[in-house]
Amino acid sequence: MAAAALGIVVTAGLWWAHFDFIGPAARIALHAAEGAPRVAMARDAYAYLYLPMIAGVILFSIGNEEILHKITDPAGGIAEKVEGPAVPMLFGGLICYFAVNLLFQLRTLHTVTWTRIGVILVLSAALPVGQHLPALGALTLATVICVALVAVEVMVMSQSRHALRAAVFQERTSHEAHEAGWRARWHDVRETDEPTTP
Repeated sequence: MAAAALGIVVTAGLWWAHFDFIGPAARIALHAAEGAPRVAMARDAYAYLYLPMIAGVILFSIGNEEILHKITDPAGGIAEKVEGPAVPMLFGGLICYFAVNLLFQLRTLHTVTWTRIGVILVLSAALPVGQHLPALGALTLATVICVALVAVEVMVMSQSRHALRAAVFQERTSHEAHEAGWRARWHDVRETDEPTTP
């Protein structure tokens, strides 16, 4: 149960790493772009870069599944090391996800975040350490790194996150007002076009 809970925490950290800040900011940048640059940004970010991010999640999931299998195996247990590619796939999937997410940020926002570079370096350094740890220890190490990223970004990027929330709310309100205005004009046109009964 502890291993399954750690896997869920890491998955939540991956979701947060993209959809809390980078994803909404990229959507605003995409809406602000027009014409060919907008098409190119959508193609590069949401097709070419999303696929490797998904591949990173799949690699992590396969490694996590192998580690869970090792932990729940009656012949093994949490004290035994995981042989084979499970730990490299676990850490490699996380490295792939964060690296491509950094490229996604660079393509859409034209910025890079030092916390994302830091987590990639830490995960790369932790990979050989995780290979010498017991199964639960390797999963715990990966979880601690992902949770640390979330905690650091919550503290360091607090003002930016609040500003982004305000921008997202303003964009959503403006879009809803535009849609309401369009519906009202369409309704007026329909009423004008309807024949009047004598």
